[in-house]
Amino acid sequence: MLEEVLTPIRIGVLAAGLSYASYRDWIAREVDDWVWIICGAAGAILTGADLISWWSLNRLLLILISIVLSAGLALAFYFFGFYGGADAKAIIVISIALPIYSPPARIHPFTGLSSLSNGLIFSLLILLALLAWNLIALARGERIFEGFEHEKRIRKIAAMLFGIRSRNARRRRFWFPLETEREGRRYFNFNIFGIELEEIPRDDCWITPGLPLLIPITAGFIFYILVGDVLALILDLML
Repeated sequence: MLEEVLTPIRIGVLAAGLSYASYRDWIAREVDDWVWIICGAAGAILTGADLISWWSLNRLLLILISIVLSAGLALAFYFFGFYGGADAKAIIVISIALPIYSPPARIHPFTGLSSLSNGLIFSLLILLALLAWNLIALARGERIFEGFEHEKRIRKIAAMLFGIRSRNARRRRFWFPLETEREGRRYFNFNIFGIELEEIPRDDCWITPGLPLLIPITAGFIFYILVGDVLALILDLML
């Protein structure tokens, strides 16, 4: 059946395009539009050929629902500032090139939505890594909260999840300040959506990484193809 040939090709096109985009996101935080144009055009042609080879009105409706929902949510996340334009384009391209897929574990067959949810869950692992970094620093006796003694404990815990204290902060690329100064006192600043517009004011500063979200989105896509929807696995464990 033609579908058995086209599906691996579509997965390969997406995996290659997303991997290259993730590399560009890591080293430059920018991805050229030609990556999405090529992947999107190739994906649209392959999806059309697949639909023609196995025509079904129900299948067409599923494909259209997947593209509309995935693209709509991806654009909404972008316009509300949750991530950048390249991340939204990645989800849209996934939904065009492989709108529906049925891995072992799934809640629904919409590849774009599951890749996005998987990617967001994987990105939370970065918070755990930052927390571990700060706990190790405290265990070593480092005074990471020096100058922030007036801050509440809950805000200190939040700072440990979202950033680190660096003594050479201005030399770090793609990191942004997690603190601000008012009336000569330093305070944590958790305005995550606007924080990347600020410059690091000093070398000794609490900072937060500008996350290359294309990497967890790519990992989320590959995980969905091989295993399935992380949310489905979590629900299975809970139930």
